[in-house]
Amino acid sequence: MKVIIVGAGEVGRVSAETISNIHDVLVIERDELVLSVLKSRLNVSTLKADGTNPKTLKYAIENHEADMIIATLGSDSENLFLCLMAKRVKPSIITVSSVNNPDYMIDTSSQGVEGVDTIISPELITAQKMYKLCVLENAIDFEYMANTGYAVAMFTVESRHDIVGKVVMHLPTPSGCTVFAIYRDDVLHTEVESMEIHPGDRMCVFGDDAAISGFNAMMGVEYPARNFAILGGSIVGRNLARMLAADRMNVKIIDKDENLCRDMARTLTGVSIACADFIDPDVQNNENIFRTDALISTSHADDTNLLMCMTAQRHNSRKVITRYFTKEYEDIFQYTGIETIIGYYRIITNEITKSTISDETAIMTARDPNEFYFVHMVDDHSKLLDRYLGDIVIPDGVRAVAVRRGEETLFPRLDFRFAKDDSVIVFTSFSRRSDLIRVFGKSSIPEV
Repeated sequence: MKVIIVGAGEVGRVSAETISNIHDVLVIERDELVLSVLKSRLNVSTLKADGTNPKTLKYAIENHEADMIIATLGSDSENLFLCLMAKRVKPSIITVSSVNNPDYMIDTSSQGVEGVDTIISPELITAQKMYKLCVLENAIDFEYMANTGYAVAMFTVESRHDIVGKVVMHLPTPSGCTVFAIYRDDVLHTEVESMEIHPGDRMCVFGDDAAISGFNAMMGVEYPARNFAILGGSIVGRNLARMLAADRMNVKIIDKDENLCRDMARTLTGVSIACADFIDPDVQNNENIFRTDALISTSHADDTNLLMCMTAQRHNSRKVITRYFTKEYEDIFQYTGIETIIGYYRIITNEITKSTISDETAIMTARDPNEFYFVHMVDDHSKLLDRYLGDIVIPDGVRAVAVRRGEETLFPRLDFRFAKDDSVIVFTSFSRRSDLIRVFGKSSIPEV
């Protein structure tokens, strides 16, 4: 596929990194230095120009013979305008727009409005993920899976949990979900049915929202989360506050910007606003931010988020949730023991991946970048057709998580027989690609 990316900022750069190995990418950017750095690192073509100029856009689309255009400029209105103009130049082109402000989330082509085919909003996605991590007390990660209506959650097992010492197959797991993998001492296990659950295990669960919430409750929740402190009145912070307040939670936002605080006081219903510098120890004590059920740091500065998380750990906060922008900060956060972290890089990577592949092979990277999910379609040429799962030699580290059959979602066991038109959701690692080919066939494994 031939793709044009307009804008080489954070979203544009990550988008180019994600797809440049499998697609022919042209990046349009005004800043010559930024383009030079990008071209030295990635296999992309570049054009120094204003991507919102209709003449430039027409030239780029026609000369690059573009199949898709991804607008990642800092201005939401410019991104939407760019997509509309691209459709006028080439009606068949696939348009993807990055949007920061949720107010710019307009209807897309799939909703009957021609112009923008897909809208990616990293800020809103971050807020939604933080919301799920707030209300799922035992979860450290949560991700909706494209085109399935299902999600993947990761839960950390503690000694206080009711499921410690039980065998996975004997758990009263809600019917709409399944445990498909367990990380124990940083080792991934996919044959989990006979495993006894230990403190420290990280359990991966696939299912619908209700079932995942039920699994969280089944683990054991000593104190349901009701009180939340949000550090920073960013777009993420404000949207998270709205979601929590809609559930009648006790929510407080702390930010030192007076104008922003006045605006939040007018627009946020059921949310307490504190105009103060949350880095100040006196403010931290006066606002009791470390005594809440969850402390969420939504600052745009990685070092500020890291500082607040480490301070919260020192005060034995019940749960700490944060985000980071720079990819290198992930290791730093994990080194400090902070597990509930949301990477801007990973969000963009997943959203761009979902946009640049077909629904039939929808994939998503996991928490570990070396692991991913894909969908295998069982057709007349599939190696799975009419075979029982128990008769197939599945490599270690590979798991058929679920099967979509018509409107029904099934969780396969050894006596499960694959049928034509089944959509098999598979979890695996990049390092086992050759093994995957032996099971599913080369054409069934996405190039990512």
